[in-house]
Amino acid sequence: MTAPPVRLGFFKLNVPEMEPALAFWREAFGFAVTTSFDEPDFAEHMLALPGQEAGPHLLLVAWKDKRDVSVGPGHGPVGLICQDIAASHARALAHGAQPITGLFEAAGVRIALLKSPQGHEIELIQLPDS
Repeated sequence: MTAPPVRLGFFKLNVPEMEPALAFWREAFGFAVTTSFDEPDFAEHMLALPGQEAGPHLLLVAWKDKRDVSVGPGHGPVGLICQDIAASHARALAHGAQPITGLFEAAGVRIALLKSPQGHEIELIQLPDS
């Protein structure tokens, strides 16, 4: 049986406050808001990187009832492929990210793990031919 065609659309992160989260993803990595939803229970912004407006997208969601959106251990990082991992790593740190690891290499791939100011893990990679 063949699965129906699908495409990856988005990753969604719950954040305690929208403005600081938006500022981090914009300033650290260059994401821009492409669509916003202001619903009675939540506010949501769809973000894309320049040249990737068709997705996949990063969605930030803030619940208006201020429910607990603490980040737990049952998730993986948001992965970003970098042309210059050292510059991307330094910029993220300058905008409030916390290092989990420094830069390291595995199988020819340069890697660094960070946490956003909201506690979400981010994995930066630079492929060997970048």
